[in-house]
Amino acid sequence: MLVTYGGAFSQHWLPGRGRRVDLGHTEIAGQHLVERFRLFFIIVLGETVLTTGNAFAGEPFDLERLLTLTIAFTGTVALWWCYFQRVEGLAAQAAETADDAGAVGLWGTWTLTLMVLGLIAIAVADELAIAHPGDDATLGFTILAFGGPALFLLAQLLFHRAALGHAPRSRSLGLGALAILAVATAPLTLIAGIAASSAVLVAVAVGDTVHAAASDTLDGR
Repeated sequence: MLVTYGGAFSQHWLPGRGRRVDLGHTEIAGQHLVERFRLFFIIVLGETVLTTGNAFAGEPFDLERLLTLTIAFTGTVALWWCYFQRVEGLAAQAAETADDAGAVGLWGTWTLTLMVLGLIAIAVADELAIAHPGDDATLGFTILAFGGPALFLLAQLLFHRAALGHAPRSRSLGLGALAILAVATAPLTLIAGIAASSAVLVAVAVGDTVHAAASDTLDGR
């Protein structure tokens, strides 16, 4: 894996021969690239759902645990919406229209990797919260519960900035909200932590929906 990613990151540079790949003259089929990203993202998102479901099934039933599962699933739906509502369409457009489509594809690969790492962290935090919703939050849990969503939003912010030259304000606001809520919920329980982080993701998803509706209205005029 290190060799594969290292080769891609260095664009297969060899001593005395330079780079073997010129991203500035690489053509990419935007829809094909987006389809591959979509499939990979759906697989990892599905694993997140399975993890939370198994965590719930493996513990005795109670209402607090059911509420925790509902919150975790809501956060997962928000992750799905944050990706498909806005980012995917912009990725396809950038890959098809950019002068350096190869660089867009490379940035897409790296930022998708960061999003996957964020999803893994979120899944672990949800699993812990479902198993012990009333326990006090630990430093490790706080890092997972808020660092996972932060990594997810940061990856989208970096891709927007690299591919389009600007980043949506919703991602920056979301990162700030996650930092504040991480500190605010540190003395509280695990269920409070995932409720706060999920609320931020839902707010970002709603913001994307509102932005898309406003853009459609302006285009209609």
